[in-house]
Amino acid sequence: MISVIYSDEFLEHKTGMLHPERPERLTAIVKTLHTFPHNGQLQWRSPTPVEQRHSSLMTLLEKVHSRNHIQAVAEIANQGGGYLDGDTPVSAKSYDVALLAISAWLDGVDQVLTNANPAFVLARPPGHHAESQRGMGFCLF
Repeated sequence: MISVIYSDEFLEHKTGMLHPERPERLTAIVKTLHTFPHNGQLQWRSPTPVEQRHSSLMTLLEKVHSRNHIQAVAEIANQGGGYLDGDTPVSAKSYDVALLAISAWLDGVDQVLTNANPAFVLARPPGHHAESQRGMGFCLF
C-alpha cells in the first residue's frame, strides 16, 4: 500500500487563474490517481490537523525559517493576501494551508520511517524553493 496524504484544504491556497502553481494542478493529479488502474493500492489519508501538532510544527518550522519570515507570511495572509516576491502569491488562507502542508509532509516522513511504507504527499503550496529568510519560486516555506 502507498499512503496518499491529501486534503481539499490545499486547494484554498489561491494563486490566480494564470499562475502556473494553482489548485487545478492538484485536482488533475487527484482525478488521475482515482482512475489509475492500480488505485486499489493507494490508501488515502488526511494530514494530521495543525492543531494536534502546532507547537512541535512551529518549532520545526523555526529551525528552517526565521521567525520574521514566518510572521511576514502570516501578516500578508491576515491582510487578505499579497506577494512575497513577483512569483510567490499569498492568499488569505495561504498561511494556514502552508502549515497543513507541512503537517502532511511530516506525516509522510513518519509513514516512511515508522512503518517502512511508501508515502506520496500531495500538498501545496510547495516548499522546496523557499529560503530561511524568504519565500520564492512559488514556495512560502
